[in-house]
Amino acid sequence: MNRQQIPCTTCGAPVDWNGSYSRSVECSYCGASFVPSATGTEDVWLMTDRVARARYEFKGTLDSLAQDIRFEVMRAQDWSSLDRTFVAEAARLEEAGAIRRLASFWAASPHPPIFRALQNGEFVFEDQRARFKADQELVWACPMTRDRFDLRLPILVGDFQSERIQRLCGDMANAMMGRMS
Repeated sequence: MNRQQIPCTTCGAPVDWNGSYSRSVECSYCGASFVPSATGTEDVWLMTDRVARARYEFKGTLDSLAQDIRFEVMRAQDWSSLDRTFVAEAARLEEAGAIRRLASFWAASPHPPIFRALQNGEFVFEDQRARFKADQELVWACPMTRDRFDLRLPILVGDFQSERIQRLCGDMANAMMGRMS
C-alpha cells in the first residue's frame, strides 16, 4: 500500500496513512484517533457487512467496491433517512433479541448483512412498518432494488438463498451505471 497524507477529521492537519481502511490512525497534532473512510462526506460502508469489506480489502479491490457503492448504490448522494433508519432499527431489534445477524451477507454490492428473525416483529420507518415473522430473513434493499420492484421501504423480508459469488452492481447486466437523481 502506498503511504499518503489525509486530513485529520478533527483538526484538518495532515496525517500519514498507509491506505488501509480497517486500521485507525492518530493525528500527531491534536491526538485524535479515527478510521479513514473512502469518502469524506459520508460513510460509504454504512450498509456493508464487515466480513464482505474485509474480503475486498484482502483481495486488494476495496477501492473498486467503494467506487461501486458510491456511484451505483448511493448514486453519488448521501444515504437517505430511510436507509439510516434501517440501520438504527436493525441495531435496536438485534439488541432486543428479536433478530440476529447471520454469518452470510447479500451477494450484490454493497453486500449488506442478512438478519434472521427470532420472533415476530416489525421494522418501524417513521409512520410505516415492515412486519416479519419468526425464521424469516431480513436484508436492506438498495435504491436499485426499490426502483425495480417499486418498494416504498428499504427492506426485503423472505427466505434468501445463500450465494458465494460477490458482485459489484456495475458488473451486473441491469446496473444503473452512475445514475443520479
